[in-house]
Amino acid sequence: MTTCFICTLQLRLRKQESNDKARWLLSVGSFISGLLAMFVLLFNMSTPEGGENPPLLNPWIGLVYMSMHIVMTLYPITVVRQDWLNPKHYCILFAPVAVFFILFLFFIGQWTPLPNPASVWENANQPDVAVRLVSLFAMAPYCLILFWLPYNYKKSSATLGWIIGYSLGLTIICVVHIVLMLTYSPILMALLPLLASTFYYQSTEYELSDRLRPPHTEEDDAPELAMSPIPEITPLDGPMPEFGLWSRVCQLMDKQEAWRDPDLSLSELARLSGTNITYLNRIIKQETGMGFKDYINTKRVKSVATQLKKNPDLDIQEAFFNAGFRSRTTAWRNFKDIVGSTPTEFKQSLK
Repeated sequence: MTTCFICTLQLRLRKQESNDKARWLLSVGSFISGLLAMFVLLFNMSTPEGGENPPLLNPWIGLVYMSMHIVMTLYPITVVRQDWLNPKHYCILFAPVAVFFILFLFFIGQWTPLPNPASVWENANQPDVAVRLVSLFAMAPYCLILFWLPYNYKKSSATLGWIIGYSLGLTIICVVHIVLMLTYSPILMALLPLLASTFYYQSTEYELSDRLRPPHTEEDDAPELAMSPIPEITPLDGPMPEFGLWSRVCQLMDKQEAWRDPDLSLSELARLSGTNITYLNRIIKQETGMGFKDYINTKRVKSVATQLKKNPDLDIQEAFFNAGFRSRTTAWRNFKDIVGSTPTEFKQSLK
């Protein structure tokens, strides 16, 4: 609860830095989660100490956890797809909470007591127990929601690695919550809020310190900087793995600008080039004297420098994003290592 409120405060104090709704959603989500955590805290404080353990699958606590879990998906959805959340999709996301709330009203005063885990499965055929179990596992699909959204790296702050990591975190929290509701294990009671608070802290740190935002939020908004459109990256054919390999790599790098893809890896470039990673690594080292990562980062840094030279008033983060960086820290470090000065110093020198 305390972590959520601190994160909310930090996000609200720096709300003017962001021009999209992801930061606003994260601050609202952390505030709502803090309030819901306060509700759970007050509920637990009102439970008499000693005596028998509280009954399992408390429906109202389950609804609180479900709401918190759904709220935790709003921020990454906006990071992956800025334009996806609208009133219709909000209703779809929160529909299970409303449905189960209405269903639970029919069982007030008629709940089947569930004193231990064995009693849950023994009474699983009871309507109220079945509904509570369904509501408990209804959270699971939300762990994979980021994979259902259409992904376009040109308009997304996220990389596929970030999507996988966030989804994995949601899955771990979901599993801990499900087991907790079925057992009321003291260890899991301590672990769940620790995981949730760590999750919000890391999300806030990422939002405030590292996330590069797309410069344009409208689908038809043309970039301010005159740049040629980036074509779709397609594999190139070659008769032999090494024959003409460097020319194929140069075509992918210079014509198709594959380095703009933040998810580009050595194996993916090898597939696009029609070769394997051994040949590709060798030819890059032979022709440039650099490894794959240094080669790609050099391309991106040169693009940032070119954009700033053409338009010294261009926002540095926008230049980073256009060049294929998705981490402010990584972009800043590589620019300084390759150019010899920070982006701010380089920009000032142009003026």
